[in-house]
Amino acid sequence: MIYVYTAILSGFDNLRTPLCAPEPGVRFICFTDCPVLPRVEPWEFRPVHRIVDPACDVIGAEYDTLDDARTSRLPKILPHLVLPEDCDYSIWHDGNFQMKASPSETISKLLRTADWAAHKHPGRDCIYREAEILLKEKIGTAALVERQIERCRNVYGHPEGFGLWANGFIARRHNAATAALNERWWDLFQSGCERDQISFPVALRQSGVSIETIRHTDIYGSEFVKFNWHAAWKDREDNPTRWPERERIAARVRKLQQIAGPGGYEWKVY
Repeated sequence: MIYVYTAILSGFDNLRTPLCAPEPGVRFICFTDCPVLPRVEPWEFRPVHRIVDPACDVIGAEYDTLDDARTSRLPKILPHLVLPEDCDYSIWHDGNFQMKASPSETISKLLRTADWAAHKHPGRDCIYREAEILLKEKIGTAALVERQIERCRNVYGHPEGFGLWANGFIARRHNAATAALNERWWDLFQSGCERDQISFPVALRQSGVSIETIRHTDIYGSEFVKFNWHAAWKDREDNPTRWPERERIAARVRKLQQIAGPGGYEWKVY
């Protein structure tokens, strides 16, 4: 069984119908925190496993903070624990992408000899160069980035130029080796910065899992998935056509919370 899956929390993305044709043996699952999303075929909705950011102590935040950035990456990084147990292969894509290639053909093409496949990063090949960009552009929490990079260099001995991957699309064979890589990636990610690109190469190098790096195109021009703008860029591409639906969802959420109380989530209209 092949599972194509994604996660959308707090209305950060618009869930779109896949561009590929339906196939037997393929299911689509969206992990979400919103109970009132309208049906989008062929997606099935599953609840997220909410987590408290374990790095709160580094930045002085309260421990009862529920962190969307961490929570949304839990299914991304740990599919062997959240997808049904009959999963043989999984294909993750971020919530702003659409699957456009046949999932079965994608698996056949990318995982012939490897257990994992992802696009190369479009701009860099080194976690240390990535960290410099994060700090310069003030992306994520600076203290967490700095602490993680220090560990990568001085504790894990991670070399410069090892590689960097765009993790918005990941194809995986589900076996013991990839499960171990998933768990090591999560271990490094949850104790590090909010950007999973930094922790993945270190976990990959430690695991020895074989990876198929997609080099002939970057993720924004991928033959496998179509890039769309996040909902926050409300005037880009097809986002304006989704404003009425988003308003209806937000109104239902407000009414539900008015009657039943806060549910630990928010649907943002932007």
